[in-house]
Amino acid sequence: MSFKSNSINIVLVETSHPGNIGSVARAMKTMGLSKLSLVNPKDFPSGDANALSGNARDLLDSAKVYPNLKDAIKESTFVYATSARNRSINWPNVSPEEAAKKIIDQSINGKEVSIIFGREDRGLKNEELQLANYHLEIPANPDYPVLNIAMSVQIVTYELYKNANLIEEKEWRDFPEVNSKDLQRLIDHFVETSIDLELIDPDNPSQIISRLKRMFTRLQPDSMEANYLRGFLGAINKRLK
Repeated sequence: MSFKSNSINIVLVETSHPGNIGSVARAMKTMGLSKLSLVNPKDFPSGDANALSGNARDLLDSAKVYPNLKDAIKESTFVYATSARNRSINWPNVSPEEAAKKIIDQSINGKEVSIIFGREDRGLKNEELQLANYHLEIPANPDYPVLNIAMSVQIVTYELYKNANLIEEKEWRDFPEVNSKDLQRLIDHFVETSIDLELIDPDNPSQIISRLKRMFTRLQPDSMEANYLRGFLGAINKRLK
């Protein structure tokens, strides 16, 4: 990973169900994060949390418990708070992808970042949201914008992982693309064979020839594919003689 994952602090506020803490730990570890802070959880440590954490039990063992949110985020330079509701006071809002880009840059530059997730039933209070630099909103169906806390954490941490591990598209071809000259020869050969097969009326071709040209240029065959097609067409031409 190119970013400092140990500088990203996932904060859960007053989680009611311990199983959710375990599920969050699992979601975090899947995406390479390990720093978990719990603010006044109802039941922790817990066997339910352990059971649902899978192989992320180590995150639960290292999780820190705080009596209040201010203590949990006091070392952070940047704070993001998840919110699904419109508030009376507007705040800078970011999507998960926008937040991920900012957070990765901030962590690379040595800044600690906290991402706060609220209570299962009512999220974060206004005064808690106002501790954040940004409000992070996960797009969802407006008629039912309901995500459980582990789902929310998974979406946000996935965006972090994705943006931190952008992989350049690898060349998958084992032969180079055919050049323009040979591609046009292939197209002409295909059109001529189609005319010989009486599939195209040369006196009234409509738009089919243009569509064939568009198809071949869009497909971008490689040199081996083009050679095979030329051989295939050549075999047809021999049969027609």
